[in-house]
Amino acid sequence: MRILVMSSRIPFPLEKGDKLRLFHQLKHLSEEHEVILCCLSSKDATPAQREALSPWVHELHVYRLSWMRRLWRMAWAWASDKPFQVVWFTEPRIQRQIRDLAARSAPDVIYGQLVRCAEYVKDLHEVPKVLDYMDALSAGMHRRANNETRLVMKPYQWLLRTEGTRLARYESRVFDYFDGATIISRNDRLLIPHGDRDRIELVPNGVDLSAFSPAESAPEGDPVLLFTGNMSYAPNVDAAHHLVEHILPLVKHPGVRVVLAGAQPKASVQALASERVTVTGWVDDIAAEYRAATLFVAPLRIGTGLQNKVLEAMAAEVPCVLSPHAFAPLNLPSTGHAVVCQDAAAFAEAVDDLLGASVEARDMARRAKRSIEGQFAWRTHSQTLSELLIRIAGHASV
Repeated sequence: MRILVMSSRIPFPLEKGDKLRLFHQLKHLSEEHEVILCCLSSKDATPAQREALSPWVHELHVYRLSWMRRLWRMAWAWASDKPFQVVWFTEPRIQRQIRDLAARSAPDVIYGQLVRCAEYVKDLHEVPKVLDYMDALSAGMHRRANNETRLVMKPYQWLLRTEGTRLARYESRVFDYFDGATIISRNDRLLIPHGDRDRIELVPNGVDLSAFSPAESAPEGDPVLLFTGNMSYAPNVDAAHHLVEHILPLVKHPGVRVVLAGAQPKASVQALASERVTVTGWVDDIAAEYRAATLFVAPLRIGTGLQNKVLEAMAAEVPCVLSPHAFAPLNLPSTGHAVVCQDAAAFAEAVDDLLGASVEARDMARRAKRSIEGQFAWRTHSQTLSELLIRIAGHASV
């Protein structure tokens, strides 16, 4: 079967969750299908990106978005009812090119990642289509708005709320243009504002079990609390500040250090660096950071979706202290897999308890790893996606 995939980014390197998700999906879809990948980008694909994707795609098409056209569209975005990010990513010139490519390549089905790509393919009525919502983006925007309490940021809070409202309307409206849809978790599906949202197929993220293997022995030296992720992404930035500024000062265990590991740290995250806090920036082998960590701490307060970082930590058998935002999408039993905390004091107490009970912490981490191995392999969920695409393509041909 021939699949045309539409992405808002080139899915490599794997420093963002949407890139990681799509890269592994392409890897497994290519085993059974011919994949034509269309990516939006502000620059051409690098040789490294083409080399990384070439084993998994039959054709790679990179469409360069014009900064001048983007700025012109955004100047008029207030007159539209579309989400600002949809306006930002949608260029009529590229829409025509995608339409021509679809006519030439005659795909059996189209798979679009994120609603920001929907405008490119939603009106190609001659081809069956599947939309990957991935997360409930509208809910994430509203959570970010509600979390912003600084008076000086009131205009930004209003902008986030406006975008959240526009996204909610668009998530509902665009649903009916597609023959099928996927999303990362039950929690996110419940947040999609459409009466038929139960028809959205659950396709969770996975984890590369071979890459994120446990350390052969317990880390030596001072205890390390690890938090990972793209450090320019607002929910991760907020969690990093919460960990360093509110949780770490309450931890009583001596010598505890924090490592914030992830690409593109914002200036405010870099400013957190100190004798007790390391900000790594991009690391070539993020799995090594997990193996060197004593505990994984993810005090996420905003955002949506299933966190790749949590899957990776559990696969690496690192005991986890998580917020409800980080834990709930796993749909695992509420005890025995991680310690779930609501506030800074509870996080600090959990850190102290686990550092003082290494055997119990290790047993909890092993239980979590067994659950991850059974429920979150990339191959399993990519097969679910493949079966959905085949089914949608088959329905259209009847």
